[in-house]
Amino acid sequence: MSYTMECLKKLDLDKLGLSEVVSQNIKRNRMSSVQIKVTDKDGNPVNGAEISVNQTDSEFKFGCNAFMVNQFDNEEDNDTYTEKFKKVFNQAVVPFYWRDDEPERGKYRFEKGSEPIYRRPPADEVLEWCEKLNIQPKAHNMVWLNPEIGLPAWMPKDKTKIQKLIDDRIRMLAEKYADKIPVWDVCNEVAEAGVYEDMPEDYEVKAHQLADKLFPDCHLIFNDYAGFNWGSYRKKRSLTYQLAKKIMYAGGRIDGIGIQNHLFIKEEAICNDDNEMLQAEHIMDMLDTYSGLCDSLHISEITVPSYDSTPEKLEVQARIVENLYRLWFSTRNVKSIVWWNLVDGFAFVNPNSDWNEDYYGGGLLNHDFSEKPAYKVIDRLINKEWHTEFDAVSDTVGQATAEMFHGTYDITVNGKKFTEKVDKDTSIIKIVL
Repeated sequence: MSYTMECLKKLDLDKLGLSEVVSQNIKRNRMSSVQIKVTDKDGNPVNGAEISVNQTDSEFKFGCNAFMVNQFDNEEDNDTYTEKFKKVFNQAVVPFYWRDDEPERGKYRFEKGSEPIYRRPPADEVLEWCEKLNIQPKAHNMVWLNPEIGLPAWMPKDKTKIQKLIDDRIRMLAEKYADKIPVWDVCNEVAEAGVYEDMPEDYEVKAHQLADKLFPDCHLIFNDYAGFNWGSYRKKRSLTYQLAKKIMYAGGRIDGIGIQNHLFIKEEAICNDDNEMLQAEHIMDMLDTYSGLCDSLHISEITVPSYDSTPEKLEVQARIVENLYRLWFSTRNVKSIVWWNLVDGFAFVNPNSDWNEDYYGGGLLNHDFSEKPAYKVIDRLINKEWHTEFDAVSDTVGQATAEMFHGTYDITVNGKKFTEKVDKDTSIIKIVL
């Protein structure tokens, strides 16, 4: 079956009769009814105060990997990348890949100006970029023991020595960045067990135990792809569910579950009826199951293909993206959604195999940085539909009431600006003139 609108038959929220349920869940989980109460310094209500409300940030994190920060051949492209990134995202994934962080043992390339490696800008440079744009950094990752692309080439074979090196790496990262990066993927893709036969036993348990001690104020995520889709979902008996439970029972801290969502499927097979990743019923059941394990879920790595620039395929990508984002955003325990590659033609290519992620056309921007329909969908959802902005006038008791999305706000009253936050517990905002 070709990549057409037929692919949406089990995901189309309108045709499945789920749109109203999803909309109600978004309102229930992402908004609060808020009274803005305006008084003078003596506590008297101010009638007729002119109120202007503008949401400046969302509590929910909409992210993307920042692996191409300052990686393009000219400043114009780097600036365009920054502009398109900031327009829709408030979280950026900072690359921490051991093989590229420490290509020579004991020699790190975290500092700005370090030797360039494609798709691996130095962490300090990305953090500087995040701070300038007021974007939350998220680190990916502390430990990924994939021997081809995760582990340094100099890694010894002795399991005891490897375990000590893992511990040393976590300590080093804590010393450098625990107070700079609030969200961390601790272990990545542990469920790929067959690849890691030569790795230390229970390294994932020990990593989360140590991270618990050294990153006390950080949100620690266990990130994987198995146990959610691809026929690997077995409810509470899913491999990632069981691995996470094992870590938790052993005293390792897991604050969140990272759920990868790469549609790395050849075009001729993506519309198969057994593709769980395009089934709304499966997605809702899977998220509900993992919500019973952890109250913080993260859609951590997303690739939705367009394959090429054919108008219909671009539109299919956009329709899939809209339905997925609505489902994910409506689910109470989902806290973030992270797109993986922003621009087509700059995805991961494994030099040691025929693995080429550029085949999928999984960017939101074309190679020339023009916006795909999928980018425009995300822009509309985040900056218009899931955004609160209004003007009001206080009534005789100094109040104005509105439904507001959770996030940070500039509230201007009679020309005076205030910064306020709205979350699930907010019912009243008090403004004193």
